[in-house]
Amino acid sequence: MSYFTIVALFVAVLSLSLTGYWLLLQKKIFQFLKKKNTGAERWASQSKPIFGGVIFYLSFLFGIVISLFLVDFSLISSKYVGVLIVCVSISFFMGLIDDLNNQGPLYKFLIQIACGIILIAAGMHIQTSDNIFINYGITILWVTGIMNSINMLDNMDGITGSVSAIILLTIIGIIGFSPTPNLFDLIILICIFASILGYMFWNWNPSKMYMGDNGSQFLGIILAIFSIQYIWNSTGNVEGINYREFLLIGLSFLLPLTDTIVVFINRLAAGKSPFVGDRNHTTHNFVYLGLTERQTAIVFIVISLLTNAAVFYIISFTDVVIHKNYYLILASIGVSISICLYILSRIVKQKNRQ
Repeated sequence: MSYFTIVALFVAVLSLSLTGYWLLLQKKIFQFLKKKNTGAERWASQSKPIFGGVIFYLSFLFGIVISLFLVDFSLISSKYVGVLIVCVSISFFMGLIDDLNNQGPLYKFLIQIACGIILIAAGMHIQTSDNIFINYGITILWVTGIMNSINMLDNMDGITGSVSAIILLTIIGIIGFSPTPNLFDLIILICIFASILGYMFWNWNPSKMYMGDNGSQFLGIILAIFSIQYIWNSTGNVEGINYREFLLIGLSFLLPLTDTIVVFINRLAAGKSPFVGDRNHTTHNFVYLGLTERQTAIVFIVISLLTNAAVFYIISFTDVVIHKNYYLILASIGVSISICLYILSRIVKQKNRQ
């Protein structure tokens, strides 16, 4: 597939996404796609349309259709395509139903576990250990964890879309620089990446719409599946536990994971359920200290770009021998950022008490 085809595909999907979102905002028939539970404690008004994920999902399907004309499907496993469609579809519709009817966390959790089990049954699981049961357990934790982390990170304009787009761009780069790139995956991810950029035009503060649970659950399963293939399993042979992959995945998903961990710790310490929304996310703390929502989004974009650039470099340029001390430095940087975000949350909490 030529560079011209890639650019043309990206521009086409981006244009269609921008137009699609604009049309949906004009049509009153789509006004039913608003959050059912608008009374819950959230950072901003929940009355805006929440159909961002609809275009994500349509772009995913569009990518599959386009790949029929651009990819030799004799090289693609039909089981792989089927599992991908099933997991993405049930995740998207699970989120959409939750948006419209407010099903609760247990409903989502069971679907997320089901997606993890499907991936394991299809052999699309994490392979970071020589113990298969450890791999299965980490796979379930990863799928459920990332789907919830992306959902929880969707708490302020411009945050989740931008962070997810950067992670996707990293995976696209890893595929593109591979000696034998998987064109099917590349096409799908380019389509989704373009649709996220189209969404960001309408979600950048002050936003016109949200992605909703239909969008965050869609992105969660997409990121979970493709990060397993191209980050978790980026090393061929595994002996014992492959700590390199834990470092790479931690850096790539540093902000979603840190936000979830910090929020869980603070909510449990306050005697609250970790699944009940509030206004004490890592993003909110920056605003409490004086940054605007746009500035906060830019901070998250910069951090995500830097950490994912390191991940892309390490995975894509395998001919470069990296000393273990550099891994320790990267791990220290990642841990330091997480600790700083946690300390910031405690400072803000202490400040609010005064």
